[in-house]
Amino acid sequence: MNKYTKAEKIRINSVGWMMKMISTRLDSLIKQELKRLGLDLKQFGVLMALLEEEGLTQTEIGKKITLPGYATTRTIDALEKKQLIERRTDERSRRSYRIYLTDKGHATGPELFIIINKVNEDLLSVLPATERKQLTTILQKILSAGFA
Repeated sequence: MNKYTKAEKIRINSVGWMMKMISTRLDSLIKQELKRLGLDLKQFGVLMALLEEEGLTQTEIGKKITLPGYATTRTIDALEKKQLIERRTDERSRRSYRIYLTDKGHATGPELFIIINKVNEDLLSVLPATERKQLTTILQKILSAGFA
């Protein structure tokens, strides 16, 4: 057995490598679906964060979706330009803003949910229902163990 065969075996059995490959595939599928809405992955993340909880600050949104400050600002600027979100002055701090969905932003929510369901279905279609449930349970355990 040569070292490349051993290295390949280690790589293809690596949980990290498998998760990275799945993540890359998910990103590709989601990007494809978001393109028809004129959105990108960062914008998708911000909209989903606001669909969960409106009135967050830019900093809170960035932390929630693990986006650096400069990228959060640019993404919020783009979504504001598309009239999907609006900034409102924070009543507790005149130097910061709270971010809210507009009516158009709220109307986009159901389309985003359809995309998530479609992408998940496409990705998991190779698994029977019981294995899908097991996979979800396992991933939730890993995430709750502090790897999120």
